[in-house]
Amino acid sequence: MKIVNLTFFYGAVIILAITLSLAGVRLSISLGIFALFAIGVIYRHIHILYRTNNMEQVDKWVKKHRKEPIFAALYANAYETKEEQIRAVDAIIDYYKQPAVKYNYQFIKAIMEENLGDAKVAATKIGKEPLASYAHCYIAALEGRTADMTSDKLTQPWMQPAIEAVYAYTVKDQAKFRQFADASIEHARGIQKYGLIHNFKQLEEDLVIQ
Repeated sequence: MKIVNLTFFYGAVIILAITLSLAGVRLSISLGIFALFAIGVIYRHIHILYRTNNMEQVDKWVKKHRKEPIFAALYANAYETKEEQIRAVDAIIDYYKQPAVKYNYQFIKAIMEENLGDAKVAATKIGKEPLASYAHCYIAALEGRTADMTSDKLTQPWMQPAIEAVYAYTVKDQAKFRQFADASIEHARGIQKYGLIHNFKQLEEDLVIQ
């Protein structure tokens, strides 16, 4: 949440506390109500970001929060040009200091720019699983090294079919691409699913043009 949203949220909680107190509600009951309310708010956020299959909900969330770097990149991926998408990724690289995040997005940027050299350098620096193994398998798929496209470190169920879809894209097999893209999307949830849908849409458009 942004600071303004938090201010309104806690302001509403204080007003509610005063109202309940004036109404003679016991403190323990008031605290229980606040706890349930807070849990409900947090659960809704987690559900939309990580669990839901409702892409309309995710799309509304992305649009509402697109001033934040991660969501700005997701918004650009869905609605803007490739150049704007790259600028959005640059903003993430500049904003986040955690090495795994920074190098992962450097990898993504290099892939978008079709710069395999930079992608390989970034992949070796990610240093966090399963992101590092996913990057290495992704590069292997682009280079047609099928023996290096799998890893037991790809612990997210959407990852391996996504790699297979990239390989199908590389060899221009549209039917296989759609098969594995759909499998990957099916296994993902929340913003991950949203990102995959739009990534694969762009790849498929490129595949049709080719």
